Amino acid sequence: MQIDYFKRTYPKDRNISKPVTFALQYFGSERTLVTNSGFSLEEATSIVQNYKKLYAESEVYKKIRQTQCCVDGFATVAFGLRIRTPVLAKSILGNSKTLREAEAEARSVGNAMFQSYGLLNNRASNAFMQRVWQSEYKHSIFMVAQIHDAAYVLMRDNINVVAFANYHLTREMSWQELPEIQHPDVKLGAELDLFYNGWHQPITLPNTDNKEELLNIIKDGVKKYS
Repeated sequence: MQIDYFKRTYPKDRNISKPVTFALQYFGSERTLVTNSGFSLEEATSIVQNYKKLYAESEVYKKIRQTQCCVDGFATVAFGLRIRTPVLAKSILGNSKTLREAEAEARSVGNAMFQSYGLLNNRASNAFMQRVWQSEYKHSIFMVAQIHDAAYVLMRDNINVVAFANYHLTREMSWQELPEIQHPDVKLGAELDLFYNGWHQPITLPNTDNKEELLNIIKDGVKKYS
């Protein structure tokens, strides 16, 4: 599964930041943070400014895609799916005469754009399981669950199986062949966690199929939690 370093290292800060990040990712404003998270307007303004600075590339991309909806009358999301935008097709965004309905449709289609790329997880999981079924480990690795950006796998306690899963799953999760998500600086990546006695005891593996290296890391993790 994909690892969230921030979740492991700063759990309290993450709990505070998660609703804020989601709100801004899905087109919330300073007022959203004031209402939903209890920040002062000054704090919320600072957070929004820092967010836009940190995710400047995403902000530019978002605006370009939304503006194109006014021209095309639809948005193209992950893997070519089209979502109609009839109000935007009759509107111009970003001026004082823009209707609230157009702004609302822009937010909705923007949300759909970002959420649609959760399909990358489905693509990665399917590609990984194809490799599993064609391998000697087809009865040793099972996909058991997925969330937006993570896949959960049940596998045998065998270093050969672990090495195979670690190598192939992380590479499929790093797949970035769709033209619209290719970027020289922004890359997709993943790491595999083994959970020792529960979710609270992850052992994070590097992107390798070197069995000796993996065994050493796993042994160190077991010692840490024993």
